[in-house]
Order: sequence, then C-alpha cells, then structure tokens
Amino acid sequence: MRVQLPLPLKQFVRSQPYLYQKLCFWAGKRGVDDPTEQVNQYLTQLVLQADIEGDNAAILQEWAKVLSPQERITLAQLSPILIRDYPGGSGWYALQKGEYSVMGEPVLHEICHQGVPQAIITRNRYDCLILNARNLLIVDVDIGGLDPADYPDCAANCQIAISVQQALATLDAIVQQFPHLGFRAYRTLNGLRYLCTTRPFDPLSRTTHRLMHNLYVDPLYGRLCKFQATFRARLTPKPWRVEMDEGTGRFTYDRTTGLVLPEQTSYAVCHLLKIVGQMAILPQFESAIQVHDSFCRVEQLDLDLA
Repeated sequence: MRVQLPLPLKQFVRSQPYLYQKLCFWAGKRGVDDPTEQVNQYLTQLVLQADIEGDNAAILQEWAKVLSPQERITLAQLSPILIRDYPGGSGWYALQKGEYSVMGEPVLHEICHQGVPQAIITRNRYDCLILNARNLLIVDVDIGGLDPADYPDCAANCQIAISVQQALATLDAIVQQFPHLGFRAYRTLNGLRYLCTTRPFDPLSRTTHRLMHNLYVDPLYGRLCKFQATFRARLTPKPWRVEMDEGTGRFTYDRTTGLVLPEQTSYAVCHLLKIVGQMAILPQFESAIQVHDSFCRVEQLDLDLA
C-alpha cells in the first residue's frame, strides 16, 4: 500500500525531485530500513514544520548523531533554523578538504536512457554548467611540475603526472592490462580529462577510486566524486578565463538539451586528443557524451581552452 505524503512534503518532492532523491540515497547508505521515511521525518521536523522560535538543541543533537555530512550541509541550507547558533552547530558544516555541498545546485536538465536517469546538468556556484553522471566514469587529471611544493592542494602521498605524455602512457598501460576498457582522452587547460565509454562505474567503489588514483586523478576531484556519489565535468569556461564582454546579454537555443543558454564564447573547455582502447560507447552513455562534447566544443581545435 502506497503511503500518501502530507501536502507540504508532496510539494517539496515535486519542486526538488533530484535533491529529494539524493537525500534518500544518502539515508540508504547508512543501512536504514526505510530511508524515505527517515528523510520525510527530518525534512518535516527541520525544514517544513521547523519551530523557529523554540529550543531546537535536543532535536539537532539527535539528528547530528545519524546524518551524513551531505545531509547535514543540505539541511543547514534548507532549514529556517539557524543551526550554527546552537551548541555543536558548527559540526553541521564540518567538511574535509576537497568536500563541498553541490546538492543545492539548480538542476537545468536531466539526461535519460530508456527512461532511466543517467546524468543531470547543474549550474555551479560560479555559474558554470556541470555534467553530473551517475555511472559514466570521468577522471580529472592535473598536469604538474617537478616540484611538489608547487601543488599544496595535493595530499603528501598523491601521485602527480609531470607531463601529458606520462599521463597518457599510464592510460595506455592500464588499457593494455584491461583490454575491455575504452577511454576518450581530452586536453584541458591545466591537464587531461578521461571518459570511460565501455562500462559503468560506481563512484563510491574502492575499485573505482583505485583506478582513478592509478590514472593520476586530481585527489580533490576524487574526494568530491565520492562525496556527492557522481562523476563531474565542467561544460562551460570558467568566467575569469574569458573576456568579460563576450556573449554578454545574448542567448541562444541549444538543440542538444532544449535549454536557452548564454551565447557561447570563443573558447573551448577541452579538446579531444585520442581514443584509447575500445572505441565502443555504451548506449546509456551516448547522450551524456554527446552533450559533453557539444558544450565543451571538443572538435574545435582552433579555439583556446578556458
């Protein structure tokens, strides 16, 4: 028998379906028997029917014991309760290096295959469009120099590829070891981006992150993928890398996604360098890769990267 949701919850789910799905996902990762019921409970208590004037210390303390960092950050953004003003409230915002909340990013478009969601496009905190893929492995590689002191964001034991040639040679070696894999390798302004097209990956799996580590993944990017349980790729140039007056106030209709977006600047996000290993693309990945390549303008090698 299907439980009828109270009207406020029904309206919340209707207005923010992706956010609600992610909250249920993280509740389920704790092994809760009924994650939906628990999400409904804390949304009701802390957001939809929150007692702003009351003393919420006890209820916040109880929820803090069970909620994941992802849920705590999201609730801190949604709740009218000023959580930071309560004893222990700072713990709701405690994140490790390389983690930040992306669950509140506005969802602009959903990419599906045979009715099953595969990826979404969101807008990040500095107005770039971001592809968030559930199982399409995306690896971000920063190309460094010889002095590790130049890269303070990397962990002390982090591997850093010192050249594009070294990174691509490592990718070639892995594909030789696992010949069922196939990657599209792209050049970004400061490194490389790989998309694995031949098999799905779990963004929370140790095996996945071992492979990413062996490919010289940016460690902060790797942490973010695990934190949000998706793989992530920027689709539009960072605003501080392009001329400020380019495309200002002009919009265009994008046939790939059906979105009305700011007119593209004369920059690309990445260029397609080569295909390594199998050339096949799984059917469920085709639309997401088409969107990625279209937005990033990967074939336009005459454009500067940004």
